[in-house]
Formats: sequence, structure tokens, C-alpha cells
Amino acid sequence: MSFTDPQLQKYYEANLTDAGGLSDELCQVRALIAVHDLAQRLEGPESSRVHETIWHLLLPKLRSGLRRWYQRPGAEQDFAAVALREHLSQLAGEKLENNNEHST
Repeated sequence: MSFTDPQLQKYYEANLTDAGGLSDELCQVRALIAVHDLAQRLEGPESSRVHETIWHLLLPKLRSGLRRWYQRPGAEQDFAAVALREHLSQLAGEKLENNNEHST
């Protein structure tokens, strides 16, 4: 994964290597969400850095990992994470959350 901004690239790589125990795909999603959060804190939701991160998150090759990220236990505990999931779901045109939470 390559970012046009060197600061975002460095932050992505730092978060990618610090995500032990997850599959490669989930590590990428986790690192991208961390980059998104940083970019949004630094520049706000309309910044080009935030848009670039969202573009990466919505790439077809990461879509199944993004769905799995939001379907894992405890994924709905953070308000900011839920807001990002809803935004990404709207952009992707599909629900990324677990629709089977009541199934056994």
C-alpha cells in the first residue's frame, strides 16, 4: 500500500507492523483505519489525506477484510469506529456490519 504523503506512509507502516495476531488483510485494514483517524485529527474530515485513506479502505482487494473487520466481536464499542463504518458502508453501497448478531 502506497500513500502520496510520506507522513501517512510512515504511520501506516508503523501500524502495520504493530498488529500481531491478525491476518495480513485485517492488519492492513487496522493500519488504514489508524491512518484515517490520524489524518482526520490533523486536518479534518474533508482533507485530501482523509480522502486518500478512504480510497485505500474501499479498494476491492480489501473489501472482504473490511467486512470482517466490522463483523468481529466488539467492533461496535467505539462511536468513531461506528461512524466510520457507516460512512464507508454508504460509499461502498453495502452494509459492512454484522447482520447476524442474533444468530447462534
